[in-house]
This record gives sequence, C-alpha cells and structure tokens, in this order.
Amino acid sequence: MIRLKFHFSPPFNELTKVINTELDFESEMTLTELFAQLSKKYGSGFNDLLWDKKNKDQFSSFLSIVINGSTYRGNNYLNTILKDGDDLAFLYIYFGG
Repeated sequence: MIRLKFHFSPPFNELTKVINTELDFESEMTLTELFAQLSKKYGSGFNDLLWDKKNKDQFSSFLSIVINGSTYRGNNYLNTILKDGDDLAFLYIYFGG
C-alpha cells in the first residue's frame, strides 16, 4: 500500500472538490497508471485535462505535474514510478493577457 499527496490547482480542484488531499493505492505505479485511477475516481473531465485536445495520446502542453518539488519532461516522463509518500501537484498553465 502506498499513500500519495496531491495538490490540485484550478481547474482540477473544480473536479476533485479539494485542493489538497492524500490517497491510498495498492502498489507503486507509473504516472500513466495514476491518471487512469484518478480519471475513474473524478470522471472523464479529469482525463480531458490531462491529454492534448487534438492528439489524445499526447500529454497536454498546458499541464505541469510537479513530483516532490521537481518538474520535468522527458521521453519516459509518463513512465515515472510513483512511490509511497510522493507529493504531486497538478498545475494548469494559463495564457492570456
């Protein structure tokens, strides 16, 4: 069993109804596996925020996920293994003026 800490900024907190929470999972998992679990829990709108609107198999360029204070993207980003105690922040990047 692992426990992950979450910080949901808008618009995620509109779906989760919380800004900060901790959730338990049965085992370590990748980010992609986590996304599937969170989409089941919070609905298809959550999934829509994760993936590019035009290319559904590509991670949204408007979203940054910070894991334990570090944000990064790379070839294996979505295969990052999450472990007990990891702290994740979902930050949606808005543009405009």
